[in-house]
Amino acid sequence: MTDIDDKTDKILAQLSQEFIESARDQLDDIDNRIEDLEANKSTAEDVLIHIKRNIHNIKGQGATFGFPMTGRVAHMLEDYLINMEDSQTVNITDIRIYMQVMTDLLSTGDSLASDDPQGFLRSLPTGREAGFSSQETRDIAILLVMPSGLQRKMMATELLSCGFRVMRAYDSIEAVSVALDIVPNVVFVNYDMTPFNGRELSNVYAAIDELRDIRVVLLSSYGEGDERLQNLPDSVSVVKKDKNFMESIGELLIEWKIFGEIR
Repeated sequence: MTDIDDKTDKILAQLSQEFIESARDQLDDIDNRIEDLEANKSTAEDVLIHIKRNIHNIKGQGATFGFPMTGRVAHMLEDYLINMEDSQTVNITDIRIYMQVMTDLLSTGDSLASDDPQGFLRSLPTGREAGFSSQETRDIAILLVMPSGLQRKMMATELLSCGFRVMRAYDSIEAVSVALDIVPNVVFVNYDMTPFNGRELSNVYAAIDELRDIRVVLLSSYGEGDERLQNLPDSVSVVKKDKNFMESIGELLIEWKIFGEIR
């Protein structure tokens, strides 16, 4: 090992340690805020603001400083909080489960003591239960690769009401890393994504053994005969973004038996 390599390793180790200390401080801050809420010294709204800010920081820095799994759990808590935005209560028990997992990851160098890390991640709280008591409740993970906005919020609300786990990716690169960690059952992706579009993302999934069987729904404004929608992988279905697109999505999910057996 050269002197440069040795110095680089020391710098990376120092940055990693600084991340650990910073993340622990932020988790402690969340815990203190929750205790204030339990003691009626703060409001749920104020506590959620602090939680979201701290969790977003951990999410963004985790992979950069060698803690990608910690960052993924923070991402999942961020999604959980977005999914619960219309709730009038804060489920402290669920939030503390996420916090304990991140604390454990920081203590073990980002290692999960599990033979099935994907299953473990998918076992974390969703915050929602199925809306139809006569329906079979299934562990279905949905990934939305869409820009923030009304359409994404509407889709998330509908999917959450079915009891599905909903996660979000904000660009096509993040959509690959999220899919590898979680292996969702279905991915909804806008055609017009960056830095590469939904068609290209579909081809990336098809080229990865672990992801090639994931159902992909490509949401597009282009007509059925448009050349941009030709020669897609077999796992990809196209839904046109028109006034009936939610009905079209529902029909696809029923066809794929995502809801289980309809009773």
